Amino acid sequence: MRVAVTGGLGRIGRAVVAELAAHGQETVQVDVAPMRAQPPGYRRADLRELWQAVDALDGVDAVVHLAATGVPDSHTLHPELAEGATFTANATSTYNVFQAAAVHGIRRVVWASSETVLGPPFRVAGPAHLPLDEDHPVRPETSYALSKATGEELARHFAHRCGMTLVALRFSVVMDGTDYAALPGYWAEPERGRWNLWSYVDLADVAVGCRLALAAERPGATAVTLAAPDTLSDRPTAELLGTYYKEVRVTGPLGTFESLQSSARAGELLGWRPARSWRGGGG
Repeated sequence: MRVAVTGGLGRIGRAVVAELAAHGQETVQVDVAPMRAQPPGYRRADLRELWQAVDALDGVDAVVHLAATGVPDSHTLHPELAEGATFTANATSTYNVFQAAAVHGIRRVVWASSETVLGPPFRVAGPAHLPLDEDHPVRPETSYALSKATGEELARHFAHRCGMTLVALRFSVVMDGTDYAALPGYWAEPERGRWNLWSYVDLADVAVGCRLALAAERPGATAVTLAAPDTLSDRPTAELLGTYYKEVRVTGPLGTFESLQSSARAGELLGWRPARSWRGGGG
């Protein structure tokens, strides 16, 4: 199978390309970086332009769509302008990738959604229940989150209209060993992690999730959470709940440091299990 990986030169994109190559898949890396000194088969494209998306996906069998504009810089006189640019870039590029796939008859797309579609950073309202799971209402609070929620609605549209299989992976904050080394400085201020329930997911597990989602037989549009099995905090989960979320309904028993984002659905539907933790092993 020949797979186009958009955002293929980014940190997650490189990890996904390596994971797919290790399992015998041919990849085409799509990004906006200049052509010079890029890997063989690299295709430069600004996915905000439909014609460039159509060109970039020509001749591939499946797509992993990772390219996106991240959380906008708020250090501006008018932060709503940055918010608008983020939404427009992400919603437009996601539409264009899905539409380009439809043009070429590509039936399988895996793409990066986000934990934020379910409410983080919870400034408007707290969680409806914990752990967060796919039964939690979608209620984005930022333009970035709204762009990802819009992408999930677009996926349902293309699945219905074109019979495509589209799997949205709601990544938590993606981290690796370099990030873990800085955690001791984070523990003194547990409030810093409250915004996303102290959740994260290891970069290598994200790459595995993308590979498994490409192989899963899931017709239609599916969205699942990818999070590590534990929190980033050195404090027990029960203590975090009692301090910050004691009014929120908890739907079941939790382990000592268990994550407040559930990846059980990803296990059921994709066969994905988070294998890595900053604590070592599976958490």
